[in-house]
Amino acid sequence: MIRYAHIFVLGAVFLLAASAFAQQIPPTDVSTLTGSRLVLPEPAGSRPLVVLVTFSHKGSDDAAAWNKDFKVSYETDRRVDYAELADFQGVPSFVMKMILHGMRRSVQEPEKSHLGLLYSDEDGWKKLVGFHDPDITYVVVAAPDGHVVWQTKGPATGAKAAALEDAIAHLLPPRS
Repeated sequence: MIRYAHIFVLGAVFLLAASAFAQQIPPTDVSTLTGSRLVLPEPAGSRPLVVLVTFSHKGSDDAAAWNKDFKVSYETDRRVDYAELADFQGVPSFVMKMILHGMRRSVQEPEKSHLGLLYSDEDGWKKLVGFHDPDITYVVVAAPDGHVVWQTKGPATGAKAAALEDAIAHLLPPRS
């Protein structure tokens, strides 16, 4: 009986320690390509959040691969909040104008309204995703309050896609 009590106490300590170190999405308030505001996590949000983060133009190749399979369903599924963040911190304004002009021409709707332009807090996002390579995409799934429940990096694969779907499914309320 005492052995089980020790196991219970160890389990409780582990859960408390894990919750103390739980990752949280950095509060983010950015403009999208359409000029609307994108706030993460959404105040009083009630839906799971999927965020793709890129730190370079080459990283957008991975994002495109993820979007090929998932963008349409997440952009239109009212049960899930979906956002993409493109990091532009430190890009000179004259270069940024050219980049934005090209993006507005090449990015299609409804992706434009989900694509947030990140000009600050690059370090917060890099720390969250375990940044090590600017040329890949980082994918984060968070509870509505912004607590991260799953993440991965790099190109989409079947295994990663299944894990992403599973993480989202665990956050959705049961269908009635």
